[in-house]
Amino acid sequence: MSGLTENIYFRSPIWLQNLLISAYGYNLYRKRYKGLFGSIMKEILSIEEMNMEQIEALQAERLNQMVAYCEHNIPYYQRLLSDYSLSSQDFTETYHIKKLPILSKSTVKNHPSWFRPKSGGGRWVKQHTSGSTGTPLSLDVDEYTFKLAMALLVRHEQQAGVPFGAPRATFAGRMLQRFENQSPPFSRYNRAENQRLFSSYHLSELTFPQYNRELEAFQPKELIGYPSVISQLAGLYLQSGIKPNFLPQAVITNSETLLDWQRNKIESVFGAPIYDYYGTAEYVIFAGQCHDKTYRANPLIGLTELLPTDENNNEHEIVVTTLCNKAMPLIRYDIGDTAIPHSDEIKLTGAPRITAFSGRKDDYLMTPSGRKIGRTGEIFGFFPSVKEAQIIQSEPEKCRLLVVLEQAGTLDEKALIKQCEKKLSTEIKFEIEYHEHIPRGPNGKFKSVIGLK
Repeated sequence: MSGLTENIYFRSPIWLQNLLISAYGYNLYRKRYKGLFGSIMKEILSIEEMNMEQIEALQAERLNQMVAYCEHNIPYYQRLLSDYSLSSQDFTETYHIKKLPILSKSTVKNHPSWFRPKSGGGRWVKQHTSGSTGTPLSLDVDEYTFKLAMALLVRHEQQAGVPFGAPRATFAGRMLQRFENQSPPFSRYNRAENQRLFSSYHLSELTFPQYNRELEAFQPKELIGYPSVISQLAGLYLQSGIKPNFLPQAVITNSETLLDWQRNKIESVFGAPIYDYYGTAEYVIFAGQCHDKTYRANPLIGLTELLPTDENNNEHEIVVTTLCNKAMPLIRYDIGDTAIPHSDEIKLTGAPRITAFSGRKDDYLMTPSGRKIGRTGEIFGFFPSVKEAQIIQSEPEKCRLLVVLEQAGTLDEKALIKQCEKKLSTEIKFEIEYHEHIPRGPNGKFKSVIGLK
């Protein structure tokens, strides 16, 4: 929202806020689900019938077409292909993508015009990244790619057992009312998508009874949003002794790394499985979690490479190539995130299975001896009294453990320190700090680790 629109919205009564959100929702609905959407859904369904050889052939064909398009229209790739004495004819298999160097986010940020068609136009949606690594981007996305991303989420929900249009409760980073306004209701209704949007900024022990009443009245078949917020909601149900009086078919999490202890808490409280998914603002990858808890990178939206890091052979950098976005093509683009590939698909290029997404490359602790340590959030799963926690590495030899305890909860500090030394490092001194709340980052997102900068 613009400043003027936001000001009008916050000054409006609740009924008018719901109307404004629904009006905005109808506009988004047309943009997301009309026109090409139907044919794209058929395309997604047809892919599900293909074997790996057929998918490989399809991706190779799309890669060849994308390189040919860039060869004739995109300044950066015209220069790059010329410098490497390559043409689209040199890209007839997915692994041929390795002939090109990796593209950094800073190059795209500093020179966006290099990646746009020389003829201009072609932009359908301008997408902005949150800049969680300090590198926000403004990117152009064409209609097909935008609607493909929307369709992939719809299909992910369908596979989780939630039909399109079912009542959905969303817990994300939208500011629905000013933070200082602690008066209910704490949700707004988007009639266009049968969606009730809940504020992530007002959820607390004090406001929980009202959240529970609004959820019971709405009876959502799906909870979707940040795992940290839905986990907080689940913790409040446990703390209050109240059982949810609604039966979601599934919980869909996104935008943050889903931690094991969060999954266990959420699934036990709501009695529904979590189907996490990974996507990016660049619309170059969509990977939904399957019934076996692994993720599959969708083959239509992009080509995915998992490249071993120097520090940890288990952790792999995610490098992606768009197979559809002609408004601003990104080839061999380093997203800045890491993942753990499925053991039998480490060398696969294209649409590999992924065991877990580990977070951003800066979501690591660095020991004084130079070792990188990831997936630190699992530590706190051993301590049920911990409602929320964050690790901040302020110096190479020192980490602060910011801890929020459950009501009347106690913590065995020696056991926590011992667990950190066992799972992380004995080179680092860990200090525990107790807090009532841990601040969120951009768009209300929660980071379990803040590493050295």
